[in-house]
Amino acid sequence: MMGHMNMTMTKTLDSVMRRVLNDADIFGPPFDKGLRISIPLLFQKENWKQLKEIFEKRDKTPFNSLIDHRLQSLRQEAQNAQDWRKAQIEKLISLGESLKNAFDTKPNLLTQLFNTFDSFGLIKCNLRDMEDYGEIIENHASSVVEQFFLYKINKEKEWYKKRALKKTLEYVKELYDMKIDALEIAFFVRKLESLTEFVEVIKDE
Repeated sequence: MMGHMNMTMTKTLDSVMRRVLNDADIFGPPFDKGLRISIPLLFQKENWKQLKEIFEKRDKTPFNSLIDHRLQSLRQEAQNAQDWRKAQIEKLISLGESLKNAFDTKPNLLTQLFNTFDSFGLIKCNLRDMEDYGEIIENHASSVVEQFFLYKINKEKEWYKKRALKKTLEYVKELYDMKIDALEIAFFVRKLESLTEFVEVIKDE
């Protein structure tokens, strides 16, 4: 998917996309409403950077060892979790196993993941129905686009969705300021919800 988007978008859009994917207000771990905390990341920023450095040295044993150490901790957490949270942590464990397998089977994709994400884990998008926003961007002036965003932000009742829309508006305004073509901006906005699939492609079939 990233390769397809790279072919379609400018380098500027690709750079902004990376920032969006690492923006916790737009993309973040699934939220446990019962405990009011997020599902843990597979790797926080420093450990993800460490794993990247090991991968770049093509040193498989410490690569797997670092992942296994993290998975051991997650398995203990899964034992004490219930229902939805337990299922999410088990998905996270499966994602970690897929990272290990990708060392040999999907090294190019693994390189893209390391170059795209500052940290790594399950992610969900806090945006919805972005096709409507893309259509407005494609067919109306930037002033109308901003008013549409503000209208939707004002109507949104969920605080985290409201915050995600505000941040998205800032990225869109930045792209307008960069003189990016409206059709490219519209494509970019329409694709935001589906960017979570970029994490999924590392998983084993």
